[in-house]
Amino acid sequence: MKRFLKFIRDLFEFYLPLLAFISMFVTFILQIFFRYVVRHPLTWTQEVILLCFIWSVIFGSCYTMRCRSHIKFTLIYDSLPAKPAAACRFLGNLIVAGIFAVLIVPSWKYSIYLGFEKTAVFRIPFTFMFLSFVYFLCSTICCTIVEIIEDIKVLSGRIPDSVDHKLGKERL
Repeated sequence: MKRFLKFIRDLFEFYLPLLAFISMFVTFILQIFFRYVVRHPLTWTQEVILLCFIWSVIFGSCYTMRCRSHIKFTLIYDSLPAKPAAACRFLGNLIVAGIFAVLIVPSWKYSIYLGFEKTAVFRIPFTFMFLSFVYFLCSTICCTIVEIIEDIKVLSGRIPDSVDHKLGKERL
């Protein structure tokens, strides 16, 4: 079951953004070709590019959070000793997880509400696009909880330092 869930997560966070980016690139080149060479612009390319852009950015950012390669501003955090740094990161992650948890239900309701509106060409319900944000919220909360647990272990003395803090100190 764990392998299956990891595969589903990889499907959403790695393979879907990869396919979306490739589709976006190919559609963009096609759009340029038809607009400037054939002189007959295609109407559907804009929708495909928009949908692929949304999916590649939102689902791709979930993958970067999982791999801990998301951009973080840690100048002060990296200069602190292990326990104060863990306390700061714990507080920051708690705030992020709390705010994102509060956003889940309204985002879900709004995504479902937008089901009556459809895109102009393909008639794709906007729910299809906006539900990716709900997945992003849930995925970010899960990654943040992993970091919160790691910070609790640092604060309780079960591990000497967090992975993020070690990497940050090496960069200084």
